[in-house]
Amino acid sequence: MGRMGRTGVVAESWDEFVARLADGPAGGSGSLTPSWLAQVAAALYCGQGGDAANAWARRMYDGLERLGGQVPFDVVHDWLARTVSPMLAETSAPRGSDGAAQEAVRHLHEKELAGERVEEGEWVEALGPALGELYRHAYAYADAYTTASVNARAYAMDNDYGEEKAAEFAAMYAKLNTDANARSYADANALANARALAAAFAKADEQAFAEAYPFAYAHACALAHAQRGEDGQDKDAQETRGDAEVRAERYRAACGRLGQGLAESVGRAAGQEPTLDGP
Repeated sequence: MGRMGRTGVVAESWDEFVARLADGPAGGSGSLTPSWLAQVAAALYCGQGGDAANAWARRMYDGLERLGGQVPFDVVHDWLARTVSPMLAETSAPRGSDGAAQEAVRHLHEKELAGERVEEGEWVEALGPALGELYRHAYAYADAYTTASVNARAYAMDNDYGEEKAAEFAAMYAKLNTDANARSYADANALANARALAAAFAKADEQAFAEAYPFAYAHACALAHAQRGEDGQDKDAQETRGDAEVRAERYRAACGRLGQGLAESVGRAAGQEPTLDGP
């Protein structure tokens, strides 16, 4: 049986907490976590996997138990300002970005943390470019490019292009096709999410934030970081498999970094000093 939180509700036990995280974002929220945090925590737990995930979950549980189920919305702003925005700026650098879009969003979160209200329109203006950049980087470009190239080359060979012409056609088609799909993916996701997130942030509305699928946002952040520097061009099958293994390890590390930052944000809200240990 868990202990009583500040709300008078019996807190879920450690075993119940971990079991819910292991069920993924669909596992629902418990007495210690609002819906948005339950989603994000489950996504990051599953993304880390193994002993690292369990060690991180213990840190989260301890901080949440101290809060007694009362997680302030400032935890959202703190996590996004201190952990997510800097990581996304770092993610963007290998692609030639100066990080200005992510910095603009970070600045708004810091204003909210300082007690200065940011209007919804200002959030929309900043989130549009930042989310567009995020989802362009989260798009599985390397895999899509490889698939398009293989299919285009097969088409060219079937139509007697010859080896050299088939290779040229495949490269041209794969780049045009994948670039267009990546832009469409980024634009659609940015458009769908910018206004929903802006409304949630402006009103400090945790239910609205939960309804904006923050677990998917956390996944996109980790995926974008895992794919930094990849373009998928001029790769053979063995190189592509190797890239996938590196990407999977980077994804786990990104989930760990996001998770550590989230645990620290929860800890700050609970009056804990952040640790220097990894998750």
